[in-house]
Amino acid sequence: MANQIQVLNHDTEAELRKKLGEASDEAYKTRLKAIIGAKQGKKRYEIVSQLTVDPKSVTTWLQKYNESGTDALKSNKGGRPEGNPKWDTSIFDDLAKEIDKGGYWSIPRMQEWLSKHKKKDVPEQTVWYRMDQLNYSYKSSRPHPMQGNKEKQESFKKGALLRSWSR
Repeated sequence: MANQIQVLNHDTEAELRKKLGEASDEAYKTRLKAIIGAKQGKKRYEIVSQLTVDPKSVTTWLQKYNESGTDALKSNKGGRPEGNPKWDTSIFDDLAKEIDKGGYWSIPRMQEWLSKHKKKDVPEQTVWYRMDQLNYSYKSSRPHPMQGNKEKQESFKKGALLRSWSR
């Protein structure tokens, strides 16, 4: 009886075949074929042999199908469930203006500022990436010195020197 497969009646065989015909994902098609085979009364080893798959895979697919139907058999394409959020670039422009007022700005401090003032919880990597696009360096969040503006570089150095003496 170990090869006997129980399949719940979420779909008829005709409905499964229709889904098979409409599917474009090959892995999903293989899983549907396994369910169809089980509905036809085929034994597990017959399905495994016919589809050239691992017996554990067939067992897993049948369990998923029995629990949640064909949606549970669809391939997971990965990535964030909610997708990649689109950030309003103006929040980073506002952050840059705040940074230009002075002080040391770490990525966590930038995240905190965005959370407090813009009500946005932005991932660390996104903050780094966006500020890098605005030519702020990762460690100090100031403009990159390689931009070659000697006057701005000297002004920054003098300002930093004055700030350190005033403490």
